[in-house]
Amino acid sequence: MATRKLISLWAVFLLLSLSLPGVAWTADSAVKQGADSLSPPSATSSMKGQVLKIEPEALVLATDGGGQVRLKINKDTQMDRALKVGDKVQAEVGADHQLVVLKPSE
Repeated sequence: MATRKLISLWAVFLLLSLSLPGVAWTADSAVKQGADSLSPPSATSSMKGQVLKIEPEALVLATDGGGQVRLKINKDTQMDRALKVGDKVQAEVGADHQLVVLKPSE
């Protein structure tokens, strides 16, 4: 009876040891290829407005809909040129009001 349990445990250990390197290799190859299925796709929304206030890490816009929105700026934010209060702009905004791209609006 003890021998049968020992053989069963060894068989389980052998199966696990053979399958785990394949799982690790698959995950490693997916990372090398840039395929990260766990991260959600990045979605942005677009809005037009007029610059009301410029802060070191944010920009306040008066939207065409009559409201105001504070957009976060970071080192990854793409801007065509330096802005000033009163400029009309078109903004691509990501999650959590993160400003992704800012362009002058016609």
